[in-house]
Amino acid sequence: MRNIGKKLYIFDIFCTFAGYIMYMRRIIFVYLALWIGGTAYAINARQLADSLDQWAGFDLGCVPKVRVTNLKTRGSYVWVYTNNTLGGLSLSENQLIQLRYQVSRWVLGNSLGKVSIYSDNYELGELITDRFRPRKDNDRYPIPHAEKMKQALHGQNIALWPSHGIYYNQDEDRWKLQRATMWSTVEDVYTTAIAELTSQCLERAGATVFWARARYGRDSAATELGTSGYPRWTEGARYWLEYMGVPDSVWRPRPTEKDNPTLFSNDSIRRDYLDDLRCRGNWVNWLCDSLPITLSIALHTDGYSQPGDSTTIGTLAIYSRENRNHKTTFGNGQDRFINRDLADYVQTQIVEDIRRAYCPTWSRRQLMQAGYCETKYPEIPSLLIEILSHKQLADIQYALDPHFRRCVARAIYKGIGQWIHIQTGTNFVVQPLAVQQMRITPVDNTQLQISWVPTIDSLTPNAQADYFILQWRQNDGAWKEIETNKTEYIFTPNVGVRYDFRVIAGNDGGTSEPSETLSAYLSPSPRVATPWALIINGFNRTSGPQWFADSTYAGIVPGSYSIPDGEDGLFIGEQWEYNRALDWISDDDCGWGMCYRNQLGLRQVGNTHDYAVRHGRVLARMGISYVSTNSEAITTIDSTYAFVDLVLGKDKIGLPPYVQDYVRKGGKLIVSGAYLGTIPNASRNGVVQTAKGIYTYATYPNSQRLCAEDCHAFVSNKSQKVLARYKDSGMPACVQDGNTILWSVPLDAFENADELLQTCIEYEEITPHTGTH
Repeated sequence: MRNIGKKLYIFDIFCTFAGYIMYMRRIIFVYLALWIGGTAYAINARQLADSLDQWAGFDLGCVPKVRVTNLKTRGSYVWVYTNNTLGGLSLSENQLIQLRYQVSRWVLGNSLGKVSIYSDNYELGELITDRFRPRKDNDRYPIPHAEKMKQALHGQNIALWPSHGIYYNQDEDRWKLQRATMWSTVEDVYTTAIAELTSQCLERAGATVFWARARYGRDSAATELGTSGYPRWTEGARYWLEYMGVPDSVWRPRPTEKDNPTLFSNDSIRRDYLDDLRCRGNWVNWLCDSLPITLSIALHTDGYSQPGDSTTIGTLAIYSRENRNHKTTFGNGQDRFINRDLADYVQTQIVEDIRRAYCPTWSRRQLMQAGYCETKYPEIPSLLIEILSHKQLADIQYALDPHFRRCVARAIYKGIGQWIHIQTGTNFVVQPLAVQQMRITPVDNTQLQISWVPTIDSLTPNAQADYFILQWRQNDGAWKEIETNKTEYIFTPNVGVRYDFRVIAGNDGGTSEPSETLSAYLSPSPRVATPWALIINGFNRTSGPQWFADSTYAGIVPGSYSIPDGEDGLFIGEQWEYNRALDWISDDDCGWGMCYRNQLGLRQVGNTHDYAVRHGRVLARMGISYVSTNSEAITTIDSTYAFVDLVLGKDKIGLPPYVQDYVRKGGKLIVSGAYLGTIPNASRNGVVQTAKGIYTYATYPNSQRLCAEDCHAFVSNKSQKVLARYKDSGMPACVQDGNTILWSVPLDAFENADELLQTCIEYEEITPHTGTH
C-alpha cells in the first residue's frame, strides 16, 4: 500500500506539471497565431455576438439577436460577419469608430486592430446615412420643382397612405378587416388619423398630397357606402383605386415569374388581399407617369408585444435596397440606398420628438431593409413606418392620446422636410404651431380688439411665427383674411352682424393650424345700453380614455372614451376582453384587449374648439351683445360684463379664481361642465327632467354632438335650488346658487342645447346691450 501511495503521489506531480506545460503551450499558441495570422481569438464568435448585442441596445424581443456568422483575423486585421441586426442601427462616423475600437479590444485584446464589420453583406461604413455623411452633389436625389420650394415644400407632390383597410376574403366569403380589433380601435382605421394629420402638415407647407385610400373630408365619395356596407374611407386601397377609375393593371396586377411564388399559392383565395398589398406601389409608379412625385410613405402599426406594462415596442422604419426586379437603382439611375437616408430622417425625428415630449424611454427599433411591396415597388424614394405596436399596452396608451398623434404626424412632416432640403442643399424652416390664449375685448362699445399669443415649439427652435392671418366671417359666411405681424388687431364690426374670428400663424416654412374660433356680436336693439355678455371657453382638453391595470386584468376603464381633437373615426367599439392570460389566436379571436366593432366606420365628435360660436348664435338671436375669450387668456372679469357663459365641456379645471371673484361681486354666471358636481356616474341613460320637460344628452361616442359619459351630480344643498334632475337616479343635474346656474352636464352634449341655454339666460333675466350707436 505504501508503494502504491508513493506512485500516486509521483503521478499527481507529473499531471500538475504536464497541465502547466499544456496551459503555457496554449497561451504561446494564441500569441503566436495573432503574430503570424490565424483564427485564434480572445473571445469566441458566440461571446462576441453577445457583446455586440449588448452594445447595440436592442432590448426588445421583436428585434433578432446579433449573430456572428463568421469571424476572421489576420495579424491586426479583423473581419466580423453578422446577420442583419447591426445594419438596423443608425450609426454616425464616430459611433462606428468606437464600435470598431471595442471589437478590436474584444477580439485582439487591444484597440489597434483594423476592424471591418459586416451586416447582411454590407460593411457598416457603407450604411451610414446622409444624416451623418452628406452626399456629394451628384449623389443627391434630384428633387422635382426644387426652385419653387423656398424654405418650405412648395411644388412637392407626395404619395401617402394609411395601412390596410377592409377587404373581401374569398375563402371566408365575407368582407373583413386586415388586422385585429383591439383597445377600441384597429390598425386599418387608426392609421387614417395619423395620415390625415401628416397630410395637413405637408399641405400647410405647400406640398400636394395624394392618397392611395379614400381620404375622409377631402374625397367627396369617402363617406359613400362601398361594397362592404362601410364608408369608402375604411376600405383598402385596391377598391378606392378601382372606384376612381385607375387602370386595372394597377389595382389588379397579374403575378409574374419575378413575384414571390409563395404569395400566390392560393392566389384565387387571397386575390383581393394581395392586390391591396401590391396596388399601392403600382399606383405610385402610375402617378409618376403624369406627375413628378417626390416620395411615397406608408403608415402602419404592428402587432409585436412583450412583457411589461411600461415597456414600449416603439418605432420601426422599413426601406428596400432592391426593387421587384432586384435592381439597386431607381429608373433615373440613382442608388436606392437613398431610401435608407429618407427612412433614417423620418424615424429619427419621430423617436426624438416622442422621447422629448412624452416618453423618454420610447424604443427606436431597426432601420430595417426588407422587400415589402410598399417600399420595393415604387421607383422613387419610399419608406414604411411602423409607428408603434397596437398590441403593446404602453404603446396603445400613447396611441389613443390625440396630442401624441399630432406629435407623431408633425415629426413625420419634419423628417420628410429635412430629407428633401438636404437633397437640394437649402434651409428647411418648420411651420409654426397654432396660436393660443385668444381673446376678444370690446373697445368703446363700437370696436373689437382681437388678441392672441404665439406658441413656442420647444421641440423645434426655428418654428417661430413671423406673421399672422386673422380670418373673419359674417353670420357663418365665407372666411376673409387680414395679414398682420402683430399679435392684436382692432376690428370695426357692423351692428346686428355676428362675427367669428380665428388666427393662423405663418413663417417661411408654411402656416399653422387655425386657432380655436371665437365670436362677437353688437346688438342693434334701441333700448338703453347694459353691459356686455362674455362667453368664456374653458374646454381646452383632448385626451385618450382612462386606463386600469392589475396582475390579472388590464385595459380601458369600461365606459371611458377618448376626447378627439375635432372629430375622428378611431373608436370602433368598447374593449370587452380584459384577461391578460388570453393570447392572440387569430384576428377574430385576438385575446387580451379585444374590442367590439359596432362603431366601425362612424365618426366621433370631440372637442371642436368652436363653442363660443355655438353659444354666440343663441345670444345673437336673443339680441344680446357679447364677446368671447379663451379661459387661459384672462385673469380678471371687470364690470364691463354683467353676464358670463362659462363653457367647461369635459375639461376638469373647475371654476377659475377670476370667475369666483366675479360671482362674489354680484356677476351673473351660467356654467356647464361634466365634472362640476361631486358625485360621479350620476346617470346611465343621459336623460334629465326640468320644469319645462325632458331633455336627453349623448352618453356614447357619436357623430352629432359631444359625448358626456361620466357626468357628475350635485349634492343636495338647502341654499341651492334644483332646476333639473337626472331621471334615472333623481340626483341634481342643474342647480341655481344665487346669481349662478350650474349644469353638471355639458350643454353641448344635449340634443336641444340651444333651447336649454336660452332658457337659462331668460331665467337669469339678461338685458340686451345696444352699444352707443
